[in-house]
Amino acid sequence: MSKTATTPIRRLQSLTMAFKRLASRGDIEGLRAYPRSEAFLRAFNGLDPNRRESAMRSYAKAEANCEAKTSHPLVKPGPIDARRAQKANWSNAAKLARVAEAYAVAGGDDEKAARILGVSLGSARLAKKRHLDASTVGRCPKAP
Repeated sequence: MSKTATTPIRRLQSLTMAFKRLASRGDIEGLRAYPRSEAFLRAFNGLDPNRRESAMRSYAKAEANCEAKTSHPLVKPGPIDARRAQKANWSNAAKLARVAEAYAVAGGDDEKAARILGVSLGSARLAKKRHLDASTVGRCPKAP
């Protein structure tokens, strides 16, 4: 936030510009980290309570624009009753290695791994649950 952003209108403008700047780059991680920053909290707390909704609306709009411009967009989930040919097949060793590598790079974050793999969030979670977690724990967890 700049030093001139002392009025509620200026604070709203600075927040909106920060969101737009991050969205134009396609920096989804930066956009999601910004609301947790001290600069955002100072500006948001200084806003008139009636203008906070506008700030959050601009965040939502920026997130949608950012998702459209990101280099690794999330794939939209397919229909629940999709044919087998339309679903991801994780049974071969090369694809399992890609899943393991994507989760290692993503640090266990499902969304980042899904972006790296180019699949939907649910598909990445399912591959992790069935193939990565199952290989470390065993095929089926036993009841106590």
